[in-house]
Amino acid sequence: MIGLLLFPQMAFAASADACHEALAAFNYPLAADLARARLAAVQADAWAGMCAARAAYETGHFAAALDHLRAVEMQRPQGELRTYVSNWLTVTLRKLGRETEAMQYGQAALVWARRETSQQNLATALHNLAGLAWTRGDAAGAIALYRESIPINPDLSERSASYNNLGLILQAQGQQAEAENWLKQAIALNREHDHFHHLGKHLMNLGNLYREQKLYAEAASLLDEGAALIDRAGDIYWQAVAARYRGWLARDQGDGVAAAHWLTRAARSYDAAGAWPDAGAAREELSRL
Repeated sequence: MIGLLLFPQMAFAASADACHEALAAFNYPLAADLARARLAAVQADAWAGMCAARAAYETGHFAAALDHLRAVEMQRPQGELRTYVSNWLTVTLRKLGRETEAMQYGQAALVWARRETSQQNLATALHNLAGLAWTRGDAAGAIALYRESIPINPDLSERSASYNNLGLILQAQGQQAEAENWLKQAIALNREHDHFHHLGKHLMNLGNLYREQKLYAEAASLLDEGAALIDRAGDIYWQAVAARYRGWLARDQGDGVAAAHWLTRAARSYDAAGAWPDAGAAREELSRL
């Protein structure tokens, strides 16, 4: 979500800089290694803790991400660092199915971000709250928040995620042509800047839209391309999404055996990520085959 953040009142240590640069390059193993080495030397290094949290989150290890975030939170960070921590607590708790807590952190982050100078923190807080609004069924509120976030977001990978999420909302509303347009904008931005992790996600989402349109060959091609990029990123949560999408595609094509295989795999991968609501949903779909 967030690339390298440079806050005016705080300078990163060199190792933390390198760690966040690794995150910005989607090199999560390197980021995790750098964070681990720094924390071994200085346990209370908040920036290294944040880098460790993000490396865990981006590879789908949400419980580990939360542990790192809590350790940083216990240091009582102030200013823009506090907002940065709260933004990541928001998305991590949401993935773990703890939406009430996520909303509390998200709302606090937005209040703080509106008082600060960091456009990144503000754009991220808006993006995060948009996702929570959509989860709660407030499509209009979610769309408004995404539209406020997009033009001010300096992180192009996160901006692409806002494009993507607008597409998903419109898809759910039956506006498939507009949904396709937003998803393609996300994909174009990712391709332009080689944001391969986000590209993988957004290709698969477009593939799932094509599945709904019964364009099965096109859907399968995009799912294969996207899943390969997700494997490259090592993101177990999105590996679960890839399996689930493949299960839906097989189901819609009348292949119950393949559908059961992929949905079983999706549920197990969601379990590994700690994404219990998604795991339960995949198992419910499996039971209906």
